[in-house]
Amino acid sequence: MNITEIVNSFPEYAKDIKLNYSKILNEQVLDKKQLYGTILISSFATQSTLLKDAAIREVEEKIDSTFKDAVYGAYSLMSMNAIYYRFTHLATEYNYASLPANLRMQYLTKHNISKEDFEMLCLAVAVIIGCGKCINAHEVVLRQSNISNLVIQTVARIAAILNAIANTIRVSA
Repeated sequence: MNITEIVNSFPEYAKDIKLNYSKILNEQVLDKKQLYGTILISSFATQSTLLKDAAIREVEEKIDSTFKDAVYGAYSLMSMNAIYYRFTHLATEYNYASLPANLRMQYLTKHNISKEDFEMLCLAVAVIIGCGKCINAHEVVLRQSNISNLVIQTVARIAAILNAIANTIRVSA
């Protein structure tokens, strides 16, 4: 089952989620690889195995292996960074941000996709994990790269919709 089939099976109370997912698939804001890469990485960040498996099926012929590898790499890195930097942001008794992170982050420069596409993927994970520091950092890099507010907002919307799909799966099961 892919994501479209899952959301089409949702009960009436989740009709908005179904309509929002259909809408993002039909928009022309992101190109195909950006759209499906964001869907895939967002499914990972929700930690729903059912959604992850459905997303893998949904994107299998829509993005190439290089882009898929970058999605996996971005998720691997952001699943660490968003938790760590959320800690440095939320801990108020000491300025942990003044200390070196001492975390290896080589994949930030080792991926084989555009910097902008990689930043969009990272932003989607930061939105779902809820790291304000990461959200701001990736949003600033995207804006400095002349990525429009609409594109940035669309990445955040996709992350929110995928998160809602995962939560609807959880409560409907």
